[in-house]
Amino acid sequence: MKYHWSEHRKGDGDAGAGAGQSHSVEILSMEEFRKSWPDIYRRTFSGSGPDHIRFCKADVLRGTVAGTFAIPSKEDPSGDKQVFGYCLTREQLIFMDDSGYVRRLLDEMQDYQMTDVSSPSLQLFDVMEYLLKEDVIFLQQYDDSLTRLEEGLLKRETEEFDVRILAARKALSALSAYYEQLSDMGETLQQDAAERGNERDSLLFGLFSDKAGRLYSTVQMMKEYSMQLREMHQTQVDIRQNEIMKFLTIVTTVFMPLSLIAGWYGMNFVSMPELKFPYGYAVVCIVCLLIVALEIWFFKRKKWF
Repeated sequence: MKYHWSEHRKGDGDAGAGAGQSHSVEILSMEEFRKSWPDIYRRTFSGSGPDHIRFCKADVLRGTVAGTFAIPSKEDPSGDKQVFGYCLTREQLIFMDDSGYVRRLLDEMQDYQMTDVSSPSLQLFDVMEYLLKEDVIFLQQYDDSLTRLEEGLLKRETEEFDVRILAARKALSALSAYYEQLSDMGETLQQDAAERGNERDSLLFGLFSDKAGRLYSTVQMMKEYSMQLREMHQTQVDIRQNEIMKFLTIVTTVFMPLSLIAGWYGMNFVSMPELKFPYGYAVVCIVCLLIVALEIWFFKRKKWF
């Protein structure tokens, strides 16, 4: 299927004589592409049908650039990805998609053209730029969610913290790989354009590679932030465990002399005069209370609790 891509944005009153011009982008199924371009399919997509595409890449094959996209969802970056392939020649841009995602993507882009789409390479550049158009805002929102997690830690609100921080780390790992792959793809396309002597394409793909690289660096910093949050949470858990152990140790220490007294008089030797003393029980109780009070005073003086 051929998709006609308007050269100018809808509602662009300054389009001039060029208004109405369009450049076709062909959208094929993976099977249709395999039949039409068997050599490229075999070298680039063999064994990488839609169900096997896992990452973004660009391979240069004698004047043709072919590769794949694997785009994580903003709602669940670590979940299923939107996948499709592409093939770029000097004459045309072909997408391989069995899900209808590319058609919907191109429909959305009609109002978001960023270049004059005068060549297939610029059409591909527009698609790549559109994929990242709101990612800075998205990452800022993700960073805000990590900040809220930190605030919850400071307030001792740690319910399901482990589950939430694990989900965040999985999502950040997926985004990190995605941006790194896009940056590498941009470098490959930049080098290919430079070898063809196309300075404008080389500059644009270089800028895209830098942009994806900055997003990758941002995600890396967020991953480090999430690690710090995890360590902070573990520190709080260790502190609470130490407090519990400290309390149990104090309780054990307080009652150890009482256990000794109880065991001593529990031997019930006949020759123990205290057993026949009429006030022996009261005296032992008073002695035990004095021992406990003395121990508590000593612990407080040492600031052990």
